[in-house]
Formats: sequence, C-alpha cells, structure tokens
Amino acid sequence: MQTELSKLNKITFIIVALAGILLSIELIFVYYNANFNLDSGPSFCAVNDYLDCDAVAVSKYSRFLGVPLAVWGLGFYLFILGLSIFPFNKFEIFKDFKNPKSYIYVLSTFSVVLSAVLFGVSHFLIGKVCMLCQNLYLTNITLFVAAKLGHSYSELFKVAFNDIKNILSGKFWRNTAIVTVIAGISVLVLINFFKPFTPEDKIPLVKAENHYKLGTIGNLLGDKDAKLVIYEYTDYECPYCSISNAMMLRLSKEVKGIRIEHRDYPLDKGCNPLVRNSAHPNACLAIYYAKAAKKQGKFWDMSSLLFENRDNLSEKNILKLAKSIGLDTKKLKSDIEKNKDLYKKQIREDVLRASKLGIDGTPSYVIGIKKYEGLQPYEKFKATVIENL
Repeated sequence: MQTELSKLNKITFIIVALAGILLSIELIFVYYNANFNLDSGPSFCAVNDYLDCDAVAVSKYSRFLGVPLAVWGLGFYLFILGLSIFPFNKFEIFKDFKNPKSYIYVLSTFSVVLSAVLFGVSHFLIGKVCMLCQNLYLTNITLFVAAKLGHSYSELFKVAFNDIKNILSGKFWRNTAIVTVIAGISVLVLINFFKPFTPEDKIPLVKAENHYKLGTIGNLLGDKDAKLVIYEYTDYECPYCSISNAMMLRLSKEVKGIRIEHRDYPLDKGCNPLVRNSAHPNACLAIYYAKAAKKQGKFWDMSSLLFENRDNLSEKNILKLAKSIGLDTKKLKSDIEKNKDLYKKQIREDVLRASKLGIDGTPSYVIGIKKYEGLQPYEKFKATVIENL
C-alpha cells in the first residue's frame, strides 16, 4: 500500500502545521513574559482563575528537560511542515521515504496522546487551563484525523514501520545515523541553552544585598518615615504575586519616600474564612513560616524564597529553603506551634481589611487611599506610585 500525499493532503497538512507554528510562537512569548519580563502585564489569555495561560506557563510542568514545551511544539510543527512540502521523490537519497502521510499519522497519534496527558496535568495538577494549549490540542486532533482519512490504523502504522525497516537495511542507514547524531546534538544544545533559565531543580538563594538594602522592619520594606505607604495583598502560591514581589523589591530601591507593607490574602480556607475552596492549599502554611521568619529578622528573604518556589511549598521543602538562608528551623517550627492562633488572627484581619476594600484576589494594592487590582507592567506601576507621591 502506498500513502503518498495528494494535493489536498499537502494543503491540509501545511495549513495545520502553520497554525501549530503560530500558536507555538505565541505560547513562547507568553512563557517568556510570564517568567522573565517584569514589565509585562497579564497576557490576553489570562481570563480568570481557571482559564489562565500565564499560570500554566510559570508552573514546573511547562518545561521538559528544561526546555519550554512551546519550543518542543514549534520543532514538531516545523518537522510536520517539512514532511508535507519536501519533494522526497526527486532525490535518490530519499527514495525509501515513500509514504510521508503515514509518518505524519504516526507522529500525530503520539501528539494526541501527549495532548490528553498535558490536559490532565493542567486540569488536575495545576488547576488551570491554557486556552492557547487547548487550541494546539485541537490542532493535533485535526492533524490526526486528516492523516487517518482513507486508511486504516494498522495500514498506516505498518507502512511507516516497513519504510523504517527498509531505510535501516539499506545504504541510507549511514546518512540516517548522521542525521540522528546531528539531531541529538541539537537537542543537547537546546537543553543547555535553556538550563540557566530553569532553576527549579536548585534552591534559589535570595541574598539581602541583591534585593534590598533599605531599612526593613518586620513585613515593611522601604523608608520608615515614608511619605507614601503601599499595601500589597498577596498569596504565596499565586504566580503573579511572585512577579509582584520582585517588583516591590525593585521599587523600594528605585523610589525614595515610600514604604511597602506586605499583607496576606491566601486562597486557602485553612486560614481565610472568606474562601470556600483551597485553590492554593499550602498558602496558609507558607504564611506561618514567613511570619515565624520575621521573628528571626528574615521576613523578606523567606518571602522571596516562598514566592520563587510557589510550585513546591510542602513543609519539607519550606524547611530546606529556610535552612538555606541560615534560619533556625527548630525555632521556626516552635514559633509556629506557639503562635499559630495569633498568626491565623492576623491573617483574618488582613483578609477582612481587604474585603472592606472590595479586594478578593491577588496581587492587589492600596497606594495611599486608592485601590489597584491585578498585576501591572512595572514601569506603569512605578509611574502610578510616583504620581501618588
């Protein structure tokens, strides 16, 4: 059986591949802005607490071998495009590549299975769904259906397998081996290129001299006798709050005459009586440790570590983070046991203050007497602060 590409096949595969390429490129931009661009606000597909591309992009599941999934996706669709348009029959060296449609079908089968797995991870583990990703999953299904039309599953797999067998048994295997080695080296280069941008496997150390040198009093940051006070409401498991924290540290160095006061609004019913479900089940625990760290003079150091490790705030990992910045972990645990009721009371007070202001999400800010909700680009936020001064 032959499964060469008809004209209609080519047009269909090219359109689908181009759609996948464009969606992958857009996802790469979302990934970059969500993880590294502090001047970027939420993307267009950060719609609500569930439909949120940015939250998915900052999770540890957005990468494979340290490389963003969007980059792998881009490579996949470029390869599909190559299979669709390359004239294999015009080159003797590629004479055994007779059935590109069957190859596309096999690849699309794996892509559909992977799509189902990624959707499960997104829905059940992250608790957020990326609309751009859903469009890519539909693209994979479209590719699968288009490649399947007119043939049976077994025929397509059999043809692809026989072609691979013929290639490996002929002279072409040497060229195939060379191509495989080149592809392998390319993947290793790609992994090492992205390695500096994916520090999840290491505990990032937050050093005071790198983040702030202004006077810090408890959960206050900036000038003690400030002309303007900024109240920041955050949740340690909120991805935007991590960016907000970095912005506040930077702002406290760049703008004189301000004081930033951290307040808590956890989406965890364990300490927030105003929420029904614990969207962020470790948020209360993280707050307890931040408050206990304040007693040892390292609230902002601990807070920054908690934000940077928002995907893994188990008590075991929090204690590792605390130890990495020289905190007495036995004292931390002891302080939490003694003061947990007090900490809960303080959190409830923050939550009730926020509620009176109409705040029900994070990050949110009160600058002077004005309320601002949601993350803003850094330069815009800085200009707002200066204007209020």
